Amino acid sequence: MPSPWKKTAPQAWGRSQAWARLIPNGWKMFRLVAFLAALLPIAPLIMGMFTPSSPYWDYVWRHLLRAYFGETVVLTLGAAAVTLILGVTLAWVMAFHDFKGKIFFEVCLVLPLAIPPYLAAYAYDGLFGYTGLIQSISRNYLELNLAPWLVKIPAQFWAILVFSLTLYPYVYLLTRAFLRHQSASIMENALLLGGGPWRRFFRVGLPLLWPAAGAGAILVSLEVLNDFGVTSYYGLNTFTTAIFAAWFGMGDVDTAIKLALFLLSLVFVALVLRKATLKARRYQIVSSRERRLTPTPTHGVTAVKIIALCSAVSLAGFFAPIGQMTFWLHLSWRESLNQETLAALGYTLAISSVATLIIMVLATGAVNAGRLYVTKLANFLSQGATLGYSIPSAALAIGVISLFIGVERLLTVWWPTLPAKLLTLGSVTLVFAYCSRFFAIGYQAVDSAFAKIGPIYHEASRTLGRGSVVTFGLVDWPLARQSIISGSALVFIDILKELPLGLLLRPFNTETLGTTAYHYAKNEVLEMTALPSFGVILAGVVFLIITRAWEKK
Repeated sequence: MPSPWKKTAPQAWGRSQAWARLIPNGWKMFRLVAFLAALLPIAPLIMGMFTPSSPYWDYVWRHLLRAYFGETVVLTLGAAAVTLILGVTLAWVMAFHDFKGKIFFEVCLVLPLAIPPYLAAYAYDGLFGYTGLIQSISRNYLELNLAPWLVKIPAQFWAILVFSLTLYPYVYLLTRAFLRHQSASIMENALLLGGGPWRRFFRVGLPLLWPAAGAGAILVSLEVLNDFGVTSYYGLNTFTTAIFAAWFGMGDVDTAIKLALFLLSLVFVALVLRKATLKARRYQIVSSRERRLTPTPTHGVTAVKIIALCSAVSLAGFFAPIGQMTFWLHLSWRESLNQETLAALGYTLAISSVATLIIMVLATGAVNAGRLYVTKLANFLSQGATLGYSIPSAALAIGVISLFIGVERLLTVWWPTLPAKLLTLGSVTLVFAYCSRFFAIGYQAVDSAFAKIGPIYHEASRTLGRGSVVTFGLVDWPLARQSIISGSALVFIDILKELPLGLLLRPFNTETLGTTAYHYAKNEVLEMTALPSFGVILAGVVFLIITRAWEKK
């Protein structure tokens, strides 16, 4: 048997290299496909800049564009400011104080992420509306008529409140994780220098945690720019609702594309701010003898204030919406548990599972390609593949549908007998859009997994003569399996919560759980939204439990 370490002749090695260049590399193909899936939908949007303007676009440009811009900016900045205040305050309190019930509140303060903002908006309307619990009790039992200013609260305020109560965990989690790794000596020195609690927070703490908190606020801004359910329910004129109005209301795709370009410009500004925030004021521990922050035992009035704050936020952000949905479910479950809802549940689980599987396979292949072939081009392709998450869903949907219409036209030239609308009327378009938008989540999860295990075991396997595919199956996958499965859970839950893509790209006469709840709310049948809303939440929880069980195997 020839030795595997025998050197190959130079000429043979040269010939094998020449043939290898002609054969596409499988790992590189994963990365290229992910890159094209993320950026190809942008091409129709850019081409839309050069199309002739329609009469409707001229009207939007003269009379409506300023209103769209102002409403979008107000909502985005308002939600970012409130989530900054709320998330930083809670993270600071939880990092520096140890009180009874802290473990319970650490869980409760993250739970609002499980509720999509548009579902929370329906629940809050049911609680505070004219026929809701609050006003009904005040009229019927307390014989109190609420002041008009309490009843007629502006829609912008409600939208900012809903966004803040459901999205503040982005700021809270990033800030909390940052504070856990900070040195205790910084705050101790500030205390020795005579700094009080407020002065220590504003002069020392806030500058330290600003990069993490600012990054969380930018993520909140991106979520607000992407939203359609909350803004459409409250009747607000944002770029996202304007895109839907142009596409469905006027049938003017060119106007929708131009509005999507304006929305993308706002996203670009947010990404620039995010990059500047992450680069600014980075601090790190430079000595191994530094101690991390340890919470101080808190009792008395201070503990009561902290518990009251955490209880109020948990109640408003999670338990109140869940309670309202439970009440609605009690009233409407017999009527809403029908064939349409079951079909929506099955389609949602199927389409989400398929998209999640494709995303995780592409992400794993792309990350492994980046480990095996480290070049500037590889880094560019990897970064470009993750840009889809930054594109608002309404803009992405327009790009995807325009792309698939162009592909269908080319296919009909080569294949005249091709069935009409084969791609655009099927689920392929929706799966492609999900993969383009949520690829970044799976990529980050897989990338962090491989970064933790490092290249040592992979290189040892390759040194022993194993190929890259065999090494991945025997070495890389067992080591990175837990993080990859956890990433698939995050991707699956985000797909479940997505509304605009489902509304725009779902096949004809087909509904998801999110679109079912949206249509019930649009028709003012809020009680019927309870079952599909719980379906979205419980499906994510069950999938998370299943993935956690797989991780432990």
